[in-house]
Amino acid sequence: MLGLSALTFLGSCSKSEGPGPEPDGDLPANETWVIYNANANWSGGIYALKSNKAREIKLSNIPFFQVTSSLGGRTLGKTLYKVNSASNAQGILKMSINGEGKIVEDKFLPSLSTAYISNYLVASPTEGYYWDDVRGGLKVQTFNPTTMERTGEIDFSSLSEGLPNESAGQLIIAKRDDKLYVDLLLGTKLSGDWQVSPKEKEVAIAVYDLTQKKILNVTKFAGTTNLGVFIDHVLWGLDEKTKDLYFVAVGDMKRQPTNYTSKILRIKSGSNEFDKDFSLDIKNYQFPAEFNRLFVHDSKIYTTIPSRAVSYYGGAQHGVSYRSDVWYWHEIDAATKKAKRLNIPADSFYGTQNPFLHNGWIYFLSNNTSEAYAGVNQYNPATGEVKETFHLKESGRLNGFNIITE
Repeated sequence: MLGLSALTFLGSCSKSEGPGPEPDGDLPANETWVIYNANANWSGGIYALKSNKAREIKLSNIPFFQVTSSLGGRTLGKTLYKVNSASNAQGILKMSINGEGKIVEDKFLPSLSTAYISNYLVASPTEGYYWDDVRGGLKVQTFNPTTMERTGEIDFSSLSEGLPNESAGQLIIAKRDDKLYVDLLLGTKLSGDWQVSPKEKEVAIAVYDLTQKKILNVTKFAGTTNLGVFIDHVLWGLDEKTKDLYFVAVGDMKRQPTNYTSKILRIKSGSNEFDKDFSLDIKNYQFPAEFNRLFVHDSKIYTTIPSRAVSYYGGAQHGVSYRSDVWYWHEIDAATKKAKRLNIPADSFYGTQNPFLHNGWIYFLSNNTSEAYAGVNQYNPATGEVKETFHLKESGRLNGFNIITE
């Protein structure tokens, strides 16, 4: 009832054209801030702020695009994409900002599946990829992100081992140069589990050459399992400076075995194989726990590490306790593996968006329940300076933030 009341409140606000926050003179006039806010039931709105940006933002009088599931989104130029439609129909939604500065629906690419499984990648205005189990678990679909029309598929069925649950690209679809990197998961979903248990205690990435249109190889890494976690929770990253690819293996989040813990792995620039000499093991920072966010810049890895043991499933760390204010943003040096906690408010893991780089600053989202804090802080990796970008006031959680530059 509380969630429904909040949604009704948002709906009434969407009709209001009253003034928003007072503009702040030191904020770039050529930037539009896209804010995804969310209520307790995950519903919320997508807002576009340009002339009305401020350090403290109250969203109640700002028009917005209402969605049933507000978990953040991705941008390509001035276009926005998110998992599922405004009413939460399965697929990929394309949105834009109209002449009045409001978020509006553009086109929608529906999934054939009714399950929450539409992982996707927008690589360019004409190149996109997504996973649809109904069309084949070992196939990656292709689509045009401008027209939002399906254009074909890439078949990984030759990698099948005849197991009950097999997928390629269900959780990881990454691109570097002319190659596609997709997670290959071959196993069985056990009763009571939401993760698939792999046949072998390892993770695997299938590498596909987009120019030659063929599978080049499958690279494997032992000592962990389960690359990725949710479709709208991206757990791979490309270091734009070094061109190294990084991936998070969350491991078995139910049993949290000490021999197959969550790890951050790497495929170096120029290689299509996992770097066997590199991994970050969550046991060296906190355990039981998992890595659950990822951004990489100039061989520095940005992720959250909890201040205490956590378990998504059981024990005293289950459920809401997992989403307590225990997640702290850290910078980990890929060479030394030393972690430095950043001076950024603790996070409760209700929002899953990764950090991003903009104009030399890295932007981090935080939702802090105990302090009723929802905001963005920016970090200068060259100087170590941290400053608040903005925070929300009486406006729910902050589940996504993008910057669109004119």
